[in-house]
Formats: sequence, C-alpha cells, structure tokens
Amino acid sequence: MRRKGHIVNRYRRRLPNAGDEDLLFADNLPRYDVSRNADTLIKLVEMNPYNKEILRRMPLLDAPDCWLVSGCLFQTVWNVVDGKNPADNIQDYDLIYFDPDQSREAEEAITLRTHNIFQDLKIKIEIKNQARVHLWYKGTYGLDYPSLSSATEALRYYPSKVQAIALQGRGGSRISYDAPFGFENLLRQIVRPNPALPLSETYHHKTERWKGAWPQLTIHPWEER
Repeated sequence: MRRKGHIVNRYRRRLPNAGDEDLLFADNLPRYDVSRNADTLIKLVEMNPYNKEILRRMPLLDAPDCWLVSGCLFQTVWNVVDGKNPADNIQDYDLIYFDPDQSREAEEAITLRTHNIFQDLKIKIEIKNQARVHLWYKGTYGLDYPSLSSATEALRYYPSKVQAIALQGRGGSRISYDAPFGFENLLRQIVRPNPALPLSETYHHKTERWKGAWPQLTIHPWEER
C-alpha cells in the first residue's frame, strides 16, 4: 500500500504562505479548492474496502439524511498516507442520520436493519439518529447538547475539527460530502480542537490514542473558547 501515498501529493494544492502554518489553516480564510480536496478525500477513503462497501450499500438502509462519518474516514486517509493497510487501527464505522421520529423504537429498527445489511462485513458499525441525541447526551456525558435540524449539523460539535467530515453514498458512484472545517488539515495530518462544546478531556483521550497509532500527526493543544 505504500506506493499509494503519492495520491495525496498528486492532488494536493500548494497554498500561499506555506511557511506560515497559523495563517494557512486559519478557519476564517476562504476554502482552497474544496471540490478538488473532496475528490482527493473520496479516492483515499475508498481505498478502505469497508468504507467503499458501506457507501455502496447506504441507500439500502432507507435511513433519511444518512452519512458515513468521522474516524473510519480520516483514519483511513492517515493509513494510506503512511503506507499502511487502509483499515488498520479503525475500531468502528459510524453512521448518522436524521429522522424526526425521536422514539427509541424507531432508532432500534434502523439499528436492526443496519445489522442485517452489513453483518457479512464482520466489522463494528454503529448508527445514531441525530434528531434525538439531545435527549440522552446530558445523561451520558453531563453536558447540554443542542437540538439539531440535520444529521451533518452534528459535525460542528465533534471535539476535533478533523473528525468533522461526512460522506453519503447516493447510488452508483455518486458520493456527496460535508466538511464544515474543510479538508486541508486532514490531508496534511494536522489535528486541531473544536471548542464548540467543553470536551477537552475527550479531545486529549482521542488525540493520545491517535498519536500512538499515527506518530507523524501534528496535534494542537485544546484551547478553551
């Protein structure tokens, strides 16, 4: 797999002020060629056959506003860039969706359907209805969580900005993406905190594990809002 790491360099754009990292990755700057970076990301993500198959089968779930998100995406990219097996160190594959029906029974029905559709892959897949996260989040984590209006709105509340990516299989080879903080940090293996919620301990725990698995990462410390 090591030879495939060149894909990043083939598509990566050389941005101005490359020596000024704080300026280069400031979130208030215009996005640089987001569509091309998305194309790069999708190519890299689909080198993990589990990601590719989940995206292919996603329409079978019939789950509204459904997306493949977070770790299985950005960690696949890191693996490919490092020349590792694309599925190395990936603990689970997360799906999110948005159904106005906030009942636990409705979510359990989708969970069962997910199990039936993907059980042959022999991987851990979790799926959560983002319309009901605010109902249980405080009881689980001790923090208030906003009531969301779409599945990908949840990306804005992940503890790290590198987690905030989502892909949606739309049948055939069509794939949509959402990334509120862009793709540049991910492609350059830079991890930055997202202080939208006070999740510093979660951020430290996750980044410690990531650094152990991918030592080449540049990890920025948590900064309170």
